[in-house]
Parts: sequence; structure tokens; C-alpha cells
Amino acid sequence: MGNTVGSKFFFKTADDFYILGLWLADGYWRSSSIGLTSVNPQLIEKFTMFLKRVVFNYPVKKRVYKSTEGKRRQEAYQIYVNNRSLTRLFMSTKTGILHVPQRFLIAYLAGRIDGDGHVDTKHRSGIRIAYSSNEDALRDQVMFGKTNMSLYQYRAARTFVLYLKKHYRDKVLKGLSKYCIKLAP
Repeated sequence: MGNTVGSKFFFKTADDFYILGLWLADGYWRSSSIGLTSVNPQLIEKFTMFLKRVVFNYPVKKRVYKSTEGKRRQEAYQIYVNNRSLTRLFMSTKTGILHVPQRFLIAYLAGRIDGDGHVDTKHRSGIRIAYSSNEDALRDQVMFGKTNMSLYQYRAARTFVLYLKKHYRDKVLKGLSKYCIKLAP
């Protein structure tokens, strides 16, 4: 990556892998910009703190998309920074095999859940994560084990969904709740 500012960063902590999971779910990128778009201010704040930590010499920019009568029912936020090397690093995780160390898998999963997941506490159907591509969903299913997650395709919605199987969900729930905002009391 050369000697550009930010090129020395690599994913090395649970928080970093949480952010990676979150970005893969709700990430924003364009040319040399990397960021997050969300309706959840807590997620925006987490991502902002991450950006300020890893590319502290670059200004963090924010856009607010106001709610409207038509399509947008909630106010949405976009936080980003212009940093080519950080953008390249994140983009390199979008295809191919993703290497997440075993000790950080739960943090990564929590980021995915906070980004594109749903936790159903009312009907007890569990935890699910939506994906726009089959390849992305399969990659995560393989990483966590096919015995731990079921993959379904919803053709009408053109969506792929991973469901955490009950035995696996029960096993990782305590660890997930350390990171996952959607599992906070």
C-alpha cells in the first residue's frame, strides 16, 4: 500500500472486526472515500470513533438525510473519510475468502447483525442477517459453519438470509451481547 497515511492500519482487535462486519453490511464507498450509512446514531458514533482512531489526520465528514413523506421514513446519516489506502483495505475484504481470526468471529458477527441483521425477541424466531448477494452470504456461512447457520433465498425480494441455528445462537449469545447494539438491554 505504499507509505500513504493510513496504510499501516490492519484489522487487529475485536472492535476492528466488529467495524468490518458493520461496514460489510452497511458500508459506503466511492472512489477514495470509505464510510457508513445508517439510521442508527449509535452505529454512526461507533464508526466515527473508529475513523478518528485510524485516520486521525483526515477530517471525518457527515451527511444527514432528512426523513420525507415518501420513500425515507427515518432520518439517515452518512459518515465518511477520504482516504485511499483505508478504502483499498476495506474493499479488499469484499471478495474472496475473508480471514477473521477465531477469537474475533463473534465481534465480526455482531457487526453484521447490527448492520443488516434482525433480532426477533417477540416471536422467538431468532437472529437473522440479510445479504444482497449469495456469494457474500455463503462466505459468512462457510466461515461460521453450515451446521451453525441456515441460508435461505427470498426470490421476490432478491435477498439471501442467514439464520443462526438455535444451538449456535444459544452458544454465542452472551459473547454477541458484548458488542451487538441490537442485543443491548
